[in-house]
Amino acid sequence: MRLRSVAAAVLGAAVLCCAGGCSITDLGREDMLRPPKTMGDEAEIEQLISKTASGGYTLKYPKSGNYRSAIVMQDLDGDNVNEAIAFFRDKDGSTGVHMLVMYEDDGKWKASDDFVTETTDVDSVDFADINESDSLEILVGYATYTTGVNFLSAYSYESGKTYTIESGQNYSAFYCGNLDGSGKSKVLTLSLFSPENEAKATLLEFDSKHNSLFTKASAAMDPNIVSYKNLILSDLEENLKGLVVDGALSSGELNTQLIYFNKELNILCNPLYKEKSANPTQRASAVLSTDIGNDMKIEMPSVSTLPYSKDSKAFTAADQVMWNSFSVEKEELLPVQRTAANYNYNYTIKIPESWQAGTFTALLNESGDLMSFCEWSKSGTGRNLFDIKVFKVSEWDQGKDIDGYTLIYKDNRYAYTFQNHDADSELSIGDDDIKTAFSLLDGIAATSSKS
Repeated sequence: MRLRSVAAAVLGAAVLCCAGGCSITDLGREDMLRPPKTMGDEAEIEQLISKTASGGYTLKYPKSGNYRSAIVMQDLDGDNVNEAIAFFRDKDGSTGVHMLVMYEDDGKWKASDDFVTETTDVDSVDFADINESDSLEILVGYATYTTGVNFLSAYSYESGKTYTIESGQNYSAFYCGNLDGSGKSKVLTLSLFSPENEAKATLLEFDSKHNSLFTKASAAMDPNIVSYKNLILSDLEENLKGLVVDGALSSGELNTQLIYFNKELNILCNPLYKEKSANPTQRASAVLSTDIGNDMKIEMPSVSTLPYSKDSKAFTAADQVMWNSFSVEKEELLPVQRTAANYNYNYTIKIPESWQAGTFTALLNESGDLMSFCEWSKSGTGRNLFDIKVFKVSEWDQGKDIDGYTLIYKDNRYAYTFQNHDADSELSIGDDDIKTAFSLLDGIAATSSKS
């Protein structure tokens, strides 16, 4: 789940979507399903695939990454004309996946090269200028028979011909792009621990002499991570970017790792992972890193439970999510913003900066449709400051039991409302502050794994 501000919704506008990067599992779709330019082009491409295949074919769709179509259109050589890359298997029962590269010449589609790889599935495909040729290379990950282990292949295209770039890398996820401001794209592979692989991040760079990708640097990663949930590129400082990696442990908990390349020391860094120390971001809640400030800097969550009296059976304490930036200079997380989270209904409330830790709490009723913010002290819960109440849209529109509540935001399922109790308290805040403190968490509603 990612954070979405709905301050604009108070004024009747649409919910603001999060910015600052994309997950490896839900990246942009603009090119993903874009068809060839015309039905004529599409027919010619299909004819080329049929001609290459023996006795029919089955299209293969990449399972993750930027491009999920079996036929991907991309301008590889920078001439403003798309080439086509198709993935398919022969229907005659033979093993192997074809990658057929096609190009347009004088209004006709022609086959460039057909590469057959002994695998059953395509994991991911992406494009990057890794050899500074002002053209895009094709990076394809193919599945192996071991879960979570794929192998990376790379190809370059020029003047109707496609060439193999040696790589020989196994991985669990990969990213390609400019990480250090050099203008040269690099490939970063991430590997989960397995009998075949160490848990590590590997930075690959192109070697023109040997026409290959070689390991420039590597860094150990948490071997307890069993799957990657979210990969987002973040600005760290001028001319330095890092890859923020949210991963899941076998317990269902999450943590965050940060991978970046230190040019001065010529090493790949993963400062949030230390072999004998707990990761400060480890959390039982399904909250993913995101850009809460819309400034291309990704904030990483650390989660704790707000105080409450265990004698109170009707309520439980909400989680406090601390959103943190990372200081490369200090090599530590720096708190940016605190929020109280309601996972049942996928929203958070920004906690005022003036509220000191240990002076407040947020309590959830059994169903989670009511979140009450209250004073807190050693003696327990104090005055009720304000409530956030979620109604079904039908109940809200009918005016059922809504007296005293003011609408913050409404979608096709729920009306999110508040009631300010105007308590005689140093913690009291105004109606506008409550409205603007409200934000939605992206994604399908989910329950904390603590529940």
